[in-house]
Amino acid sequence: MKRITLWIIFLGFVFGLFFSKGFCDELNILSNKMEAFENEGLVVFTGDVIATKKNFKLSCDKMYVYYATDANGKKHIKKIIALGRVIIETNKWKAYADRAVYFKDQEKLVLEKNPKIWYGENLVEGDRVIIYFDQDKSEILAENRGRVRAEFLLK
Repeated sequence: MKRITLWIIFLGFVFGLFFSKGFCDELNILSNKMEAFENEGLVVFTGDVIATKKNFKLSCDKMYVYYATDANGKKHIKKIIALGRVIIETNKWKAYADRAVYFKDQEKLVLEKNPKIWYGENLVEGDRVIIYFDQDKSEILAENRGRVRAEFLLK
């Protein structure tokens, strides 16, 4: 029981780092299964995964959380991978993809496999979407002779 409590505290810390900018301190995660692989620095959530925080919601089929432990024993997130029917919703935008990868050290989110992002009523889609949180910048890329598509509601 003590080990489960420590993992719950750790997971709150991990996701607090992931969703830290401008959000409250409480995060709720629901899934059908959670596995912790301490030697690999990995926690896996499987089945109807939903992570919510004030003004933020992420849902997917499976989520991998990679972390490292520093010399002081503190755990730090390295990367999060969300797979299958990924939906990310905030107050400002909503995104769909089949794969999302968050790189903590770069403050970068990469959406792949049919990504679409709505900002209000505006839509942007391509083969890959990259969001740089620390730069307030995003890129939409087309690959293999594909095209980027944007629909803007002009008022």
